[in-house]
Amino acid sequence: MWGHANSTSSIALPISSGFSTIVVSTKSASTQTTVGYSLKNGTATSAVSSPTASGSLCGEYGNFTLTWDDTPSFHPTKNDSFIAPPVLNPYHHLFYANGYAYVAPGFEPYPPASAPNVVMFFPSTSPLPNEPLAGDVLPGEIGAGPRAPVNAYWFDVYSTFLGCDDEGPTDCTIQATGYRYDAATGKEVIAAQENSTIPTCPGFKDCHLTPVTFSDQFRNLSGIQFEAFINGTGPRIFMMDSLAMGWVNNTCSAGILRIGNRK
Repeated sequence: MWGHANSTSSIALPISSGFSTIVVSTKSASTQTTVGYSLKNGTATSAVSSPTASGSLCGEYGNFTLTWDDTPSFHPTKNDSFIAPPVLNPYHHLFYANGYAYVAPGFEPYPPASAPNVVMFFPSTSPLPNEPLAGDVLPGEIGAGPRAPVNAYWFDVYSTFLGCDDEGPTDCTIQATGYRYDAATGKEVIAAQENSTIPTCPGFKDCHLTPVTFSDQFRNLSGIQFEAFINGTGPRIFMMDSLAMGWVNNTCSAGILRIGNRK
């Protein structure tokens, strides 16, 4: 393993404005869904949706890509052999399990698909501190978290780039599990699951992230969980960049709700 826990330090940085604000625009649409919701301290307490008459798309809507390149900047010091600031919740309206962190070039053997940062996931043995509301998502999950009942925060997942903490000789398997919020039980249920084989990187030299495309089953989700295994053992540290996604509810009311929430 190229990164050692006893040499890892994390930096607790203040929450910044995060991703750039999407320009508000309007397009015609044949239908519009009205989302009823009640939010207290960013947590959804109820949500309903119903079709209404013809409306428009506005606010924040459509496809987007998580790159972690607009997270708070950090400056490595000579005394640190490895630095991985945690991803602060929420980022781009989504919540991240404890253990997600981002790394800049020079500390990560896998060049980013989108410079400068690569996100990494450290299993529960990680020394990274717990992040606010991380308990609302499963280990390795990225999702709507406490907003899962609100379909304005549901998403499709299309593709990403993955790497594994694996020098060989056995390839790494990264399992992606898609979850969908079930209103009847008030819980997330498994909607899709796929495995991707990630090649080894001997000596952690000339490493390259592996492009992964997800099937149509990874649509209309409230969360997606990633877990890495080698020879069936794990979870292991993995790297990810450029997670291509899209909002499911693209009605005007949902777009305004998203753009109205700073995080």
